[in-house]
Amino acid sequence: MRLNEIKKGGLFRVKNLDCCNDCVSRLMSMGLLPEQEIRLVHEAPLGDPIAVEFNDCQISVRLEDAAHVEVEPI
Repeated sequence: MRLNEIKKGGLFRVKNLDCCNDCVSRLMSMGLLPEQEIRLVHEAPLGDPIAVEFNDCQISVRLEDAAHVEVEPI
């Protein structure tokens, strides 16, 4: 399952990240690494971007970039 496919209210664990994507590389430098817990906290009215929370901070991510993060439900 990819980060752009998750629904609000669930808790997920990062399995894999595509570090070739610039945005994902920036997220990794902020602490989004494999085994990190993450959850969707907000979706824009048209669905893009989404706001996710990890390490007690909320970050806005475009769906195009979120597709490069593989997650699993906890």
